[in-house]
Amino acid sequence: MIETKFKQTEIGLIPEDWEVRQLKSFATLINGRAYRQEELLSSGKYRVLRVGNFFSNDAWYYSNLELDEKLYCNQGDLLYAWSCTYGAYIWSSYRTIYHYHIWKVICDGVNKAFLYYLLNNDVDKQKRSSQGSTMSHITKSYMEERLFSLPSSTIEQERIAEALSNMDKLISSLSKTIEKKRMIKQGAMQQLLTGKKRLPGFDGEWVESELGTIVNIQRGSMLKSSEYQFGSIPVIAGGITPAGFHNVANRNGRTITISASGANAGYISYYKEPIFATDCSTISEGNDYFIDFIYYVLLLKQNDIFRLQTGGAQPHIHPKDIAPLKINIPCLYEEQVAIANILSTMDNEIESLEEERDKYIQLKEGMMQKLLTGQIRLVEAETKQQDLPKAKAANVYFRRSVLAAEIADRLCEERTFGHVKMEKLIFLTEHLCHIDIDSHYHRDAAGPYDNRALRSIDSQMKKQKWFEANKEDKGYRYMPMQNRGGHKKYFEKYYADVMPMFDKIIDTFRSSTTEQCEIIATLYSAWNDLLQSHKSFTDDDILNEVLNNWHESKKRISRNRWQTELDWMRANGFMPQTENN
Repeated sequence: MIETKFKQTEIGLIPEDWEVRQLKSFATLINGRAYRQEELLSSGKYRVLRVGNFFSNDAWYYSNLELDEKLYCNQGDLLYAWSCTYGAYIWSSYRTIYHYHIWKVICDGVNKAFLYYLLNNDVDKQKRSSQGSTMSHITKSYMEERLFSLPSSTIEQERIAEALSNMDKLISSLSKTIEKKRMIKQGAMQQLLTGKKRLPGFDGEWVESELGTIVNIQRGSMLKSSEYQFGSIPVIAGGITPAGFHNVANRNGRTITISASGANAGYISYYKEPIFATDCSTISEGNDYFIDFIYYVLLLKQNDIFRLQTGGAQPHIHPKDIAPLKINIPCLYEEQVAIANILSTMDNEIESLEEERDKYIQLKEGMMQKLLTGQIRLVEAETKQQDLPKAKAANVYFRRSVLAAEIADRLCEERTFGHVKMEKLIFLTEHLCHIDIDSHYHRDAAGPYDNRALRSIDSQMKKQKWFEANKEDKGYRYMPMQNRGGHKKYFEKYYADVMPMFDKIIDTFRSSTTEQCEIIATLYSAWNDLLQSHKSFTDDDILNEVLNNWHESKKRISRNRWQTELDWMRANGFMPQTENN
């Protein structure tokens, strides 16, 4: 990344080599079709994409009408919602009719992925210019005449889009991991909190009792808004979030709260720190039960508790409504603790992943602002490698060892990590992050392999006292040396702009077996070779390249396994791209 000089334009400062253009000069907006209600069917040949369907698969309508080709959107098309909800979307599903409140955006001389991010970075301005009272919208003429700044080089547009796309893929990967962890936790709750699955070492009885006979359910103290005083103690009322803050607490830490009124009446929360409880019921610690266990039991019964609501327009739940709720509980206090600790560990892991995802969401927002305004550039001087001074050219070997040291630093404790897995992760990083570390791979039994580069890496890391590759019975292991971590300042310098994709690669393959890494790297290499041939090909061609034109050892893995991993690569964004992608 490099900084650049700016020039003043009608929309502010932009890089000297960028230009200001109206949207209509590089994109065409095509309206979808307006439908009468009787034309929208509950089933039919084509789905009809409405604005709400961008967020949910529910309430799809269908049509059997055969329309002009321009009124269909296909996978990869750029769409824009211009009514009520604004924003650009890359359509990722199959052939669909799109509704009137959506434009299909046809790009002319601008990278489609770049325009996707450019339009979404402009959404706030579009909202401020929307019209209409009951249904706000943006007019087509307004959007067509909007001024945008964009790089004159499509290469720079592609690099900006790729950097932001890599961040999106990382955020999406984290979101999928979080959802998977939540499902695992929910399954564990179903098993552990009902006694269907017992932890090792526990075989005591469980009893079914009414909640009110086990715990003391109290009503919070009423607090008027005028009585709030400045402080750091959360005031917990009927809502999901604190209603405010106070300077005193009426409940010590480790308190369960159940919202008492409003649409969220019955909502379960748990506060480890002191709170001021007002419009809610509370359960505090007791001698005969472990409070964390009670919390998870109530969380499992959240929907049952919501059904205890009484009242009409203003639902409410009082302690007397909750008290008869029946729960199963181990007689042995230690079993309650053991179960709750397992679920708490899962919660901590999910929370950590959510924090990481939120960090990258914020980072992406900052990246969009800087990359799409030219404050940060993703262009490089057009200097050929052979024209570089020898000392600078040789630096590629050091940069290569820095990359390997970061991989080793993150994975050396993993039992699946060794020489072969290191090689495959370097290969995938080099290609997916589009970095040049002067590797020259050949087709080996274990996948793409560069033995010369790996020997150089091992030598350099040992010389720097970062890691040493030690031979063991089942291969090589990377052992930390006294200067472990000394590479990080260089890693941040050389690879900061590819960090999102690098993180995704490491997180994805952290616990993968060596064979899994071999399969993915081999498929990637074969796939990429076919792409470079500029000939059309199918999945069967990729598999034939691996099984028949690579190495005899590849046939030990079934063709179905290769196909499954190929589908996984496509679904998770681990696939090679042509220069036009």
